[in-house]
Amino acid sequence: MRSWTSALAASCAVVCAICTVCARADAQSPPDAPTRIALGDWQLSPLVELRSRAEYRHAPVDLGGAGSATVSDAVVGLQRSRLGALAEHGALAVKLTLQDARAWGAVPPTATLPSGQPNGQTGAYEAYIEMRTDAAHASFLRVGRQAVTWGEGRLLSDADWSPAGRSLDAVRARLALGDLDVEALGALLESRRPLGTAFEDTTGPASGGEELAGALVRYAVDPLFKVEAYTLARLTESGAYSPGASRFSYARAAGETYVGSLHVFGDGRGWRYGIEGAYEIGRATELSAQRQAYAAAAHVARTFDMLLLSPTLRLGASYASGDDGSGTYKQFDPLLPDVHAWHGMMDVFAWSNAEELSGRLSIVPFIDASLALEYRFVAMPEPSADWLNGYLGVVGRAPGNASADLGHEIDLSFAWRPWTVMEVAAGYSALLLGDGARTIMAAEQRGTPGGTPAAPATTPASLSHFAYAQIAVHVP
Repeated sequence: MRSWTSALAASCAVVCAICTVCARADAQSPPDAPTRIALGDWQLSPLVELRSRAEYRHAPVDLGGAGSATVSDAVVGLQRSRLGALAEHGALAVKLTLQDARAWGAVPPTATLPSGQPNGQTGAYEAYIEMRTDAAHASFLRVGRQAVTWGEGRLLSDADWSPAGRSLDAVRARLALGDLDVEALGALLESRRPLGTAFEDTTGPASGGEELAGALVRYAVDPLFKVEAYTLARLTESGAYSPGASRFSYARAAGETYVGSLHVFGDGRGWRYGIEGAYEIGRATELSAQRQAYAAAAHVARTFDMLLLSPTLRLGASYASGDDGSGTYKQFDPLLPDVHAWHGMMDVFAWSNAEELSGRLSIVPFIDASLALEYRFVAMPEPSADWLNGYLGVVGRAPGNASADLGHEIDLSFAWRPWTVMEVAAGYSALLLGDGARTIMAAEQRGTPGGTPAAPATTPASLSHFAYAQIAVHVP
């Protein structure tokens, strides 16, 4: 009995000694580094982001042709740097983020920089003042330049994949009432020009300006059932367009566009889905036509955590109306969409005059890495209407085109986070061009030159390739 008692006492002493040593070791270990810096009564959160990407395209569908040189291969390097800080003082917050975005090489339409600067842009990406409540899910009033994404970004997004991203000079307010959110937005997309002699701005194309207004209501019934409804209005008094531009460009040049959207979505228990429908009305002044267009999209994904490599399977479909050339303009305009997330890695399709079916399988080959393979088939509801890329640039149009088939796209992508603040990514895409795409490319004189000097002709490629490699660092 004494031996058992002695053994038990010795064991307890050993356990107590180990716990004491561990407690002391834990007490002596350095605390986590702070992400905020105290500056008087203010709390300062710094932001640093560096991103470099190289892109290669072979037989691009949206380069060259129509009087310009034939483009067989295009290489571009993209560099983006952001440096900023968020300063907080009670209910007041101020954020300033400076950005420098550069492009080198043969810059395609899908890699243009805004403000008419083809090779670089330096300025403020974000610069706003915010007043907010102290709740975890706060109500706020935000005034200034800010990045805005509503829903899945199909109609309004910060377009982060693009070289410079997208931010709006806007006033935005949100009222949070438990599971209910109500938002309002007003933004200036293009200032009026010329402003007048007092502002010394009397040169450049005249413009009546462009504004965006919106309202959103979101209600979370359950993690697997959330509903949001929102409406956006884009008002364009007059804009720059050139003779011979596409009908889509003319339709955007002046007029009013009103879009209403209903979005149902959820995420939980291994499932993730989203269903969205949108209806668009308004007036295209330059075409002397009323707008009437619609679009719908749906996707569902299931992650199998219990299986090897944690595979995720996602199926998706979308539809957006095209213009039939009648007195009513019917091509759906997605306004300010995400340029990369929903219509393929090549960024040559958009939620406009397109019907898509897609399937995606992703796995986790090792910790903090993902490998994905996606297939997509795309056709045009109106074969003779405009084909748009992800940036809403017009790829082309072939009046009288009888084939709706744009093609089959296969995407292979890989991403890895060797450290929390760093991501390395790469991808490859192949687009097998359908008869409709080849007809449009021939009409736009893209492809291999042929024929005779008296009757020149172009033979479109049957396969287009895209590849990229990217490295990004983000602090915090």
